[in-house]
Amino acid sequence: MNEFDETDSTAARKQQYILNELKDIHQKNDLNDERILVYCQPVYNIRNKCYDTAEALMRLKLDKIGMVFPDQFIPIAEENNYIHTMSRIILHKTCMQVKTLLSLGFTVKRISVNFAISEMHDAGFCSEVKDIISSSGIPYEKIAFELTETQDEDDFKILKSKIEELQEQGIKFYLDDFGTGYSNFLRIMELPFDIIKFDRSLVIAAMNSIKSETIVSYLAHMFSDMNYSVLYEGIETEQDEQKCMNMCAKYLQGYKYSRPIPIEQLTEYFQKDAS
Repeated sequence: MNEFDETDSTAARKQQYILNELKDIHQKNDLNDERILVYCQPVYNIRNKCYDTAEALMRLKLDKIGMVFPDQFIPIAEENNYIHTMSRIILHKTCMQVKTLLSLGFTVKRISVNFAISEMHDAGFCSEVKDIISSSGIPYEKIAFELTETQDEDDFKILKSKIEELQEQGIKFYLDDFGTGYSNFLRIMELPFDIIKFDRSLVIAAMNSIKSETIVSYLAHMFSDMNYSVLYEGIETEQDEQKCMNMCAKYLQGYKYSRPIPIEQLTEYFQKDAS
């Protein structure tokens, strides 16, 4: 067997191992499964000049290969319909950590959790996530859901009804990765999102030309005028930060502030209540 074949064979075995572990996680359906880890990236609140929100991110830690990053397991989980089980675990663990932070006196505006559009097709989606949040004992408004754009008409109808139902409980909704997808403005404005997350690509574009900066700034002001909050992702430098502050930013997120960290380490960023 040549070197290429050996490398290819190793990758295949690793992929199969990950698949087997994901299947086991799905079948056991344990919301406390230790193989699923919650990492978070703190988000800077410009108005309050502090970190009081964060995005929850999924990690996988397996005995034989250690830490596995999303690009290695998310496609496998989605292809085999295991993703919703994992999302439920992340939501549960995030809620429990929010409960801990609040009990310790930390100010937590909210933590957002990512969901795939496909998960919302399940008729029981809303009742499932409401049960998880309510069983933790935290207020619904301490949790937000992040969703990406969709071109599918059926997706749009389902999204709208699910968002409206969950917003009645106080859950906020983020439109993730704005600027990378279909960006049908009519559709976006018909969906009751609360926060629009501008993708890193728009930040780079605004840094590279006056024309692009004018367009991005106009879009941000337009959303702000319609009572959406604007969050810029991928902030890496002071120049990025200042540019986005000048383009109607309310929240900033990126490596300038923090790389993803275990959710337990949010105590190093969040502040305790003044009272």
